[in-house]
Amino acid sequence: MDIRSVDRVLAILATLCAATVAAMVIGIVWTKSSQDFFQSARSVEAYAAHLAASPLNPLGLRINLGLDNLFLILYSAFFVVLTARLRDILDGRILTVALVAILITTFLDALENHHIIEMAHAIESGLPISTGDGQFQMVASQIKFHASYLSALLFSFGLWQLGRLGRVIAVVLWCYIPCGVLISVMPPDAAGPLVLGRTIFFVFAFVLSAVLFFAPTRKQVQSAA
Repeated sequence: MDIRSVDRVLAILATLCAATVAAMVIGIVWTKSSQDFFQSARSVEAYAAHLAASPLNPLGLRINLGLDNLFLILYSAFFVVLTARLRDILDGRILTVALVAILITTFLDALENHHIIEMAHAIESGLPISTGDGQFQMVASQIKFHASYLSALLFSFGLWQLGRLGRVIAVVLWCYIPCGVLISVMPPDAAGPLVLGRTIFFVFAFVLSAVLFFAPTRKQVQSAA
């Protein structure tokens, strides 16, 4: 696959990633429910009360998790292709660690989503769950995010070398990292603004990546016309 084709694939994947997160945000606003509540250790009663608080809560949770399952497929594919794109720019050892880190993120993201679905199903069906479920969920979620911070940092070194827009994307990723680390040391109920900021930085990086990789493809097509 030549660079033009790789850039086209990256532009498409980045656009789909940003669009999927936008759909997740719309779903959260519409139903006022998401998986965020389940990413922190809480009592069994708190989880049950959250689901029962509104008829839309179970629906919102399932919409959010379904879109997130799609998102994890898309973002993992984006970073796999990005690894191939940067192979002549960045040391192979750095790219390997970056790719492994994002694949760990993907695995833990999938594990987290399906564990939350299992917890919600158990609560709705009257099956027992324990506080250990929430504690496991919180640990898995934090490890997932920190693996993504490592991957974002390493990939940013390659993006930095892709021109002015690439450097802007790198800076956006650098902002994403400390924002996320701060979330891990704050009380969950007080971290809302930082969670929103982390989401904005990550989505903005995909939007800019779509522009970055679409531009060379468009220029090449215009040149060939």
